[in-house]
Amino acid sequence: MIRGLIFLLLTFFSGKLLPAGESECGSLESCLEYKADVHDLYSLQRGLGVYMNYCSSCHSLQYLRWNRLQRDLDIPETILQDDLILNPEIKSSDYMIFGLNEGDSTAWLGASAPDLTLRTRVRGESWVYTYLKSFYEDASRPLGSNNLVLQGSSMPNVLASIQGNQQLSDKGFLVKVSEGSLTDEQFDNSMKDLVNFLAYAAEPIRRDREKNGIFVILFFVIFTAVMWLLNREYSKDIK
Repeated sequence: MIRGLIFLLLTFFSGKLLPAGESECGSLESCLEYKADVHDLYSLQRGLGVYMNYCSSCHSLQYLRWNRLQRDLDIPETILQDDLILNPEIKSSDYMIFGLNEGDSTAWLGASAPDLTLRTRVRGESWVYTYLKSFYEDASRPLGSNNLVLQGSSMPNVLASIQGNQQLSDKGFLVKVSEGSLTDEQFDNSMKDLVNFLAYAAEPIRRDREKNGIFVILFFVIFTAVMWLLNREYSKDIK
């Protein structure tokens, strides 16, 4: 029992002292602050669009089913089949597995593309948001790009067409050297939508959990008040 307790304490403190990048932002002093709002349905729908256009060719969501996505994001059946799934052999009850699954080797990339279902749970929403905005040109890298948050990242800068290209200044700051198809504000909003969608994918029940949590708290408040009044009445008779 003592050994088990010591093991739990070591596990807890090692997780606090060595967060494995969860709260670190590479060359940056801190991550850009962002908190997802999974109750914003339109943001989730836009985030799904960004994910399908720029992420799904490599990254899967292997713990999320198509029909769960359809129900939660209020997607019509025709759009799900014709614009999202695209493959008639894939059922709506299947998981969202496509792209370069983790473990599949790719000669041109030299690495596998990780599944993104739990990425915001592992890294944090602010980390993912900052990472998406921190790509810059790096001629020393095989694909010509690098990332301030995750140095040596093997992911190509697939967002350059909408964000524009960035370079690293002598002082270590990101400097924009060309414009993308989106303005800075539009790009920021798109990345927030994408992170919002990934936060939903990591925990689809989160919306219901947070809604139900409000009612549970209200119930305890009312229950406590009623019990206090009851206790006051019974205490009169005891005295």
